[in-house]
Amino acid sequence: MVKKEVTHSSGSAIIRDLILGGQDGLVNVLGIVLAIATATESRYIILISGLAATFAESISMAAVAYTSGKAGKEYYRKKRNHISEEFEHPIRDAFVVGTAAIVGSLIPLVPFIFIPVQQAFWTTLGFSTLVLFVSGAVKAKYTGTNPFKSAIEMAVVGMTAAIAGYLIGVALGALPIA
Repeated sequence: MVKKEVTHSSGSAIIRDLILGGQDGLVNVLGIVLAIATATESRYIILISGLAATFAESISMAAVAYTSGKAGKEYYRKKRNHISEEFEHPIRDAFVVGTAAIVGSLIPLVPFIFIPVQQAFWTTLGFSTLVLFVSGAVKAKYTGTNPFKSAIEMAVVGMTAAIAGYLIGVALGALPIA
């Protein structure tokens, strides 16, 4: 019995990297800016913190995509004497993940640029949920899954992580450290 080898197209790797970077960037920065917006009314502090997180995280995500992609490529080369399509382009993977993380990270910051902090808090929460929902529906177009189910899943998973980050920030902000 001959086993067929499963291969992945570069399209699946790009979709994976776009979701990885974009969702992680959005969720991480959303949790941070919601926590900071709760602790302070300073648009300046919110934006500086959000931008610092955006660039630190995006660079980190790109670096991780590169090193993990390269490690996967080396592993497959050693095991099968070939490169899995999934790990074929670590530099491309790093670029896609890093760029998607920057774009995703900027989404929760946009309302804080244009509207007062209290309104921006709720606007960014709704806007970010909508972006996650739409991203899940778009993902379904490429993966052949149910668009509504995919949209709900991405929104719920993303917002659960963001709200957990927010609650941790609130709890840390309540500590009598100052």
